[in-house]
Amino acid sequence: MIPSRGQWAFLFSLVLTPPAVSAASKEVAQPDREMLRMMDFLKDMEVIKNMEMMKDIRQLEQMRDQVSRDPGRPPTPTTKKEPAK
Repeated sequence: MIPSRGQWAFLFSLVLTPPAVSAASKEVAQPDREMLRMMDFLKDMEVIKNMEMMKDIRQLEQMRDQVSRDPGRPPTPTTKKEPAK
């Protein structure tokens, strides 16, 4: 039996369909370079933020240690009081 033109078209479409579908699924599964660069950038920014926070913590600890070593020093005022009228 010789397949008709419609049957050939159907068989041909079956042969071509799986690679096209699998190529589309592979494309969706892999993030593009722009997205990877953005993720790396955000990770770098988080690292920088953490480093700055650690630096601030060290400065605060140094100030705390300095105040605890020098108890005779008057405390620094945090707010200014207005004179009474």
